[in-house]
Amino acid sequence: MSDGIAENRFAPPRAQVQDQQDGEARMVTATRLSRFLAVLVDSVVPAAIGILIGVAVAIPAYERYRQQHAPGIAPPPLGTAHHLTLAWAWVGGLALLAYFVYSAVLVYRYGQTFGKRMLGIRVVRMDGSRVTLPRFFFLRWLPVTLLGLVPVLQYFVGLLDALLIFRASSRCLHDDIADTQVVTAASSADATLAGDPKFASQGLRTITF
Repeated sequence: MSDGIAENRFAPPRAQVQDQQDGEARMVTATRLSRFLAVLVDSVVPAAIGILIGVAVAIPAYERYRQQHAPGIAPPPLGTAHHLTLAWAWVGGLALLAYFVYSAVLVYRYGQTFGKRMLGIRVVRMDGSRVTLPRFFFLRWLPVTLLGLVPVLQYFVGLLDALLIFRASSRCLHDDIADTQVVTAASSADATLAGDPKFASQGLRTITF
Protein backbone atom coordinates (compact mmCIF):
# COMPACT_ATOMS: atom_id res chain seq x y z
CA MET A 1 0.00 0.00 0.00
CA SER A 2 1.48 3.31 -1.02
CA ASP A 3 2.04 6.25 1.30
CA GLY A 4 -0.46 8.32 -0.71
CA ILE A 5 -3.28 5.82 -0.12
CA ALA A 6 -2.46 5.61 3.59
CA GLU A 7 -2.57 9.38 3.86
CA ASN A 8 -5.93 9.52 2.10
CA ARG A 9 -7.37 6.95 4.50
CA PHE A 10 -6.60 9.08 7.51
CA ALA A 11 -7.37 12.42 5.84
CA PRO A 12 -9.93 14.62 7.65
CA PRO A 13 -13.47 14.75 6.21
CA ARG A 14 -12.89 17.92 4.23
CA ALA A 15 -16.07 17.55 2.19
CA GLN A 16 -18.29 17.82 5.28
CA VAL A 17 -16.49 20.91 6.50
CA GLN A 18 -16.84 22.49 3.09
CA ASP A 19 -20.56 21.69 3.02
CA GLN A 20 -21.02 23.46 6.35
CA GLN A 21 -19.13 26.50 5.11
CA ASP A 22 -21.20 26.56 1.95
CA GLY A 23 -24.40 26.33 4.01
CA GLU A 24 -23.41 29.32 6.09
CA ALA A 25 -22.32 31.23 3.01
CA ARG A 26 -25.75 30.79 1.44
CA MET A 27 -27.35 32.79 4.25
CA VAL A 28 -28.34 36.25 2.98
CA THR A 29 -28.57 38.84 5.76
CA ALA A 30 -31.91 40.64 5.85
CA THR A 31 -31.79 44.35 5.12
CA ARG A 32 -32.24 46.81 7.95
CA LEU A 33 -35.29 48.26 6.17
CA SER A 34 -37.01 44.88 5.98
CA ARG A 35 -36.35 44.28 9.68
CA PHE A 36 -37.73 47.72 10.57
CA LEU A 37 -40.86 47.16 8.50
CA ALA A 38 -41.34 43.74 10.09
CA VAL A 39 -41.16 45.27 13.58
CA LEU A 40 -43.58 47.97 12.44
CA VAL A 41 -46.10 45.38 11.24
CA ASP A 42 -45.69 43.37 14.45
CA SER A 43 -46.35 46.55 16.46
CA VAL A 44 -49.12 48.14 14.40
CA VAL A 45 -51.49 45.17 14.31
CA PRO A 46 -51.76 44.62 18.11
CA ALA A 47 -51.65 48.39 18.71
CA ALA A 48 -54.62 48.93 16.39
CA ILE A 49 -56.56 46.14 18.08
CA GLY A 50 -55.59 47.54 21.49
CA ILE A 51 -56.87 51.00 20.56
CA LEU A 52 -60.18 49.53 19.44
CA ILE A 53 -60.46 47.65 22.74
CA GLY A 54 -59.62 50.83 24.67
CA VAL A 55 -62.28 52.81 22.84
CA ALA A 56 -64.82 50.04 23.32
CA VAL A 57 -64.15 50.02 27.07
CA ALA A 58 -63.93 53.81 27.44
CA ILE A 59 -67.35 54.55 25.91
CA PRO A 60 -69.36 52.50 28.44
CA ALA A 61 -67.20 53.90 31.26
CA TYR A 62 -67.98 57.43 30.11
CA GLU A 63 -71.69 56.61 29.87
CA ARG A 64 -71.71 55.29 33.45
CA TYR A 65 -69.88 58.38 34.67
CA ARG A 66 -72.36 60.67 32.90
CA GLN A 67 -75.34 58.82 34.35
CA GLN A 68 -73.94 59.03 37.87
CA HIS A 69 -73.50 62.80 37.57
CA ALA A 70 -76.78 63.48 35.75
CA PRO A 71 -79.71 62.38 37.96
CA GLY A 72 -82.82 61.30 36.14
CA ILE A 73 -81.04 59.64 33.21
CA ALA A 74 -81.88 55.96 33.17
CA PRO A 75 -79.30 53.38 32.06
CA PRO A 76 -79.69 52.35 28.42
CA PRO A 77 -81.54 49.07 27.87
CA LEU A 78 -79.85 45.86 26.81
CA GLY A 79 -79.12 45.63 23.11
CA THR A 80 -78.34 49.31 22.68
CA ALA A 81 -74.98 50.71 21.57
CA HIS A 82 -73.86 50.96 25.22
CA HIS A 83 -73.86 47.19 25.66
CA LEU A 84 -72.85 46.39 22.10
CA THR A 85 -69.67 48.37 22.68
CA LEU A 86 -68.68 45.97 25.46
CA ALA A 87 -69.34 43.10 23.08
CA TRP A 88 -66.94 44.67 20.59
CA ALA A 89 -64.36 44.88 23.39
CA TRP A 90 -64.64 41.11 23.84
CA VAL A 91 -64.35 40.60 20.10
CA GLY A 92 -61.23 42.78 20.01
CA GLY A 93 -59.70 40.85 22.92
CA LEU A 94 -60.28 37.55 21.19
CA ALA A 95 -58.82 38.96 17.96
CA LEU A 96 -55.70 40.08 19.85
CA LEU A 97 -55.34 36.65 21.44
CA ALA A 98 -55.77 34.98 18.05
CA TYR A 99 -53.07 37.25 16.57
CA PHE A 100 -50.54 36.28 19.24
CA VAL A 101 -51.39 32.58 18.94
CA TYR A 102 -50.98 32.76 15.17
CA SER A 103 -47.64 34.56 15.54
CA ALA A 104 -46.47 31.92 18.05
CA VAL A 105 -47.35 29.18 15.56
CA LEU A 106 -45.36 30.98 12.86
CA VAL A 107 -42.36 31.30 15.18
CA TYR A 108 -42.58 27.61 16.11
CA ARG A 109 -42.87 26.36 12.54
CA TYR A 110 -40.90 28.93 10.56
CA GLY A 111 -38.86 31.07 12.97
CA GLN A 112 -40.90 34.09 11.86
CA THR A 113 -43.25 36.52 13.52
CA PHE A 114 -46.27 37.81 11.60
CA GLY A 115 -44.30 40.80 10.33
CA LYS A 116 -41.23 38.78 9.38
CA ARG A 117 -43.38 36.38 7.39
CA MET A 118 -44.90 39.29 5.48
CA LEU A 119 -41.45 40.73 4.73
CA GLY A 120 -39.93 37.38 3.76
CA ILE A 121 -37.24 37.25 6.45
CA ARG A 122 -36.48 34.67 9.13
CA VAL A 123 -34.60 34.30 12.42
CA VAL A 124 -32.00 31.51 12.35
CA ARG A 125 -29.07 30.40 14.49
CA MET A 126 -25.63 31.65 13.53
CA ASP A 127 -24.91 28.32 11.85
CA GLY A 128 -28.09 28.67 9.78
CA SER A 129 -30.12 26.10 11.72
CA ARG A 130 -33.68 26.48 12.98
CA VAL A 131 -34.44 28.58 16.06
CA THR A 132 -36.69 26.71 18.48
CA LEU A 133 -39.63 28.44 20.14
CA PRO A 134 -38.08 28.30 23.67
CA ARG A 135 -34.89 29.98 22.39
CA PHE A 136 -36.93 32.58 20.52
CA PHE A 137 -39.01 33.39 23.61
CA PHE A 138 -36.66 32.89 26.58
CA LEU A 139 -33.42 34.16 25.04
CA ARG A 140 -34.33 36.44 22.15
CA TRP A 141 -37.40 38.21 23.54
CA LEU A 142 -37.64 37.82 27.31
CA PRO A 143 -34.24 39.17 28.55
CA VAL A 144 -34.46 42.48 26.65
CA THR A 145 -38.13 42.82 27.59
CA LEU A 146 -37.39 42.35 31.30
CA LEU A 147 -34.47 44.79 31.15
CA GLY A 148 -36.82 47.22 29.44
CA LEU A 149 -39.04 47.20 32.52
CA VAL A 150 -36.26 48.51 34.79
CA PRO A 151 -36.56 52.28 35.33
CA VAL A 152 -33.82 54.37 33.68
CA LEU A 153 -32.06 51.22 32.44
CA GLN A 154 -34.88 50.69 29.97
CA TYR A 155 -33.81 53.70 27.91
CA PHE A 156 -30.20 52.51 27.58
CA VAL A 157 -31.20 48.94 26.77
CA GLY A 158 -33.72 50.03 24.17
CA LEU A 159 -31.26 52.43 22.55
CA LEU A 160 -28.41 49.91 22.55
CA ASP A 161 -30.62 47.17 21.14
CA ALA A 162 -31.69 49.42 18.27
CA LEU A 163 -28.28 50.93 17.50
CA LEU A 164 -26.41 47.63 17.36
CA ILE A 165 -28.22 46.81 14.12
CA PHE A 166 -25.95 49.33 12.38
CA ARG A 167 -22.95 47.06 12.94
CA ALA A 168 -21.53 45.21 9.96
CA SER A 169 -23.29 42.03 11.14
CA SER A 170 -26.66 43.85 11.50
CA ARG A 171 -27.27 41.94 14.73
CA CYS A 172 -29.11 43.54 17.63
CA LEU A 173 -28.54 42.97 21.34
CA HIS A 174 -31.23 40.28 21.47
CA ASP A 175 -29.44 38.50 18.61
CA ASP A 176 -26.20 38.46 20.60
CA ILE A 177 -27.98 36.98 23.63
CA ALA A 178 -29.79 34.28 21.66
CA ASP A 179 -26.99 33.51 19.16
CA THR A 180 -29.29 34.39 16.27
CA GLN A 181 -29.32 36.37 13.06
CA VAL A 182 -32.04 37.54 10.68
CA VAL A 183 -31.73 36.39 7.07
CA THR A 184 -33.98 36.22 4.04
CA ALA A 185 -36.50 33.39 4.06
CA ALA A 186 -35.43 32.35 0.56
CA SER A 187 -31.86 31.72 1.73
CA SER A 188 -32.93 29.71 4.79
CA ALA A 189 -35.66 27.44 3.46
CA ASP A 190 -34.43 24.50 5.58
CA ALA A 191 -34.41 26.45 8.87
CA THR A 192 -38.03 25.50 9.59
CA LEU A 193 -39.83 22.82 11.53
CA ALA A 194 -40.43 20.83 8.35
CA GLY A 195 -36.77 21.19 7.39
CA ASP A 196 -35.50 20.05 10.79
CA PRO A 197 -34.04 16.52 10.46
CA LYS A 198 -35.97 15.47 13.59
CA PHE A 199 -39.30 16.26 11.93
CA ALA A 200 -38.48 15.90 8.24
CA SER A 201 -40.26 12.54 7.94
CA GLN A 202 -43.54 13.70 9.45
CA GLY A 203 -44.90 15.41 6.32
CA LEU A 204 -45.69 18.72 8.05
CA ARG A 205 -47.95 21.04 6.11
CA THR A 206 -47.11 24.69 5.53
CA ILE A 207 -49.18 27.66 6.68
CA THR A 208 -50.10 30.41 4.24
CA PHE A 209 -52.04 33.63 4.65
